[in-house]
Amino acid sequence: MSTKFFLITLLLNALFVPLHAETLPPGCEYDKECVVKLPGTVCGDGSESFYTLIAKKNSTNLLIFLEPGGACWNSETCLFGHVLRLSAKKPTNKFISEKGLLNLSDPTNPFFNFSKITVPYCTADLFLGDNKINYGNSENPKIIHHHGFKNALLTLQAARELYPEPERVVLFGRSAGGLGVLTHVRNLDAVFPQSEKYALADAGTPLMPPYVNEESYQEIIRNWNAHNTLPVVSSTESMNHFGDLLRFNTLHFPHIRYGLIQSYDDIVMTYFAKSVGSPEPSEAIRNTIIAASNEYIGLDTPHAKVFLVEGKTHILTKKSVSQRVSAGMRLSDWLQLMFSNQPWPNVRPDLAF
Repeated sequence: MSTKFFLITLLLNALFVPLHAETLPPGCEYDKECVVKLPGTVCGDGSESFYTLIAKKNSTNLLIFLEPGGACWNSETCLFGHVLRLSAKKPTNKFISEKGLLNLSDPTNPFFNFSKITVPYCTADLFLGDNKINYGNSENPKIIHHHGFKNALLTLQAARELYPEPERVVLFGRSAGGLGVLTHVRNLDAVFPQSEKYALADAGTPLMPPYVNEESYQEIIRNWNAHNTLPVVSSTESMNHFGDLLRFNTLHFPHIRYGLIQSYDDIVMTYFAKSVGSPEPSEAIRNTIIAASNEYIGLDTPHAKVFLVEGKTHILTKKSVSQRVSAGMRLSDWLQLMFSNQPWPNVRPDLAF
């Protein structure tokens, strides 16, 4: 994104005064999930995407949720089960039936009184891509639109139109969406400059060399045209992987609290590490998140923390967070400290040994 774009965004925000959405999009009602078409968005198959809204009357808080759903970056991964979908799919009652962090009926949920906007995931690019590519050939084309970055940014801007200045706004993602959170922290900050902001990633493993193959990793960046969407560090320094992005966010956005929730041996992310040529797939996730915690987030960074759990579970917030315990701390207590701006710890069983 250009400097001019961000300056325009900041000027537009300055024109707004704090308020909540009193006028809902056509067809939407309070406390019910509705689908809102969003011109300019595009799914992997070229169809138009949308966002969904669950509006809470008189709410001054906003949750923006980036969906999970795998990833693909070449003909093999896009054809054989690495991604859940490449087309728009209307929502079910997932927020109503879930027992975890998105459970609307649980008053102990930290997001219980938040209006919620969901960004559907249908581009297979971790909300990072900016490319239209043919993974087939001229006779049998396989065109994929990797435009997840634009879809997420357009949804953030649409959220701003509904909620110009929420008191609090949380960007939350799971798996692919968790990595999307890393990418869009800077856009969150530009679109909502006056709000209190938080970023939370569940199972958003920041895969990076040497724990995955460098050549395969660069194939992903190239095919998604991700160098066009990653932030520019300097004229002489490029951003090479998600660890660099973690460091960038930690250094440039100390006013945004960032939390990473992750199991050490996440079975799904282990599968993806193997697909990206990890020399030691069974150790890739553990090594990645320990390196990310030590080197790119930092052990004593007050605004960025991790909650790490032994085991292979992929996505730790689908079930009750009060029942998820690591190193003697409940995930619900860790989240409460995060969102109440109190001092909060890194939860890392690996440091106990």
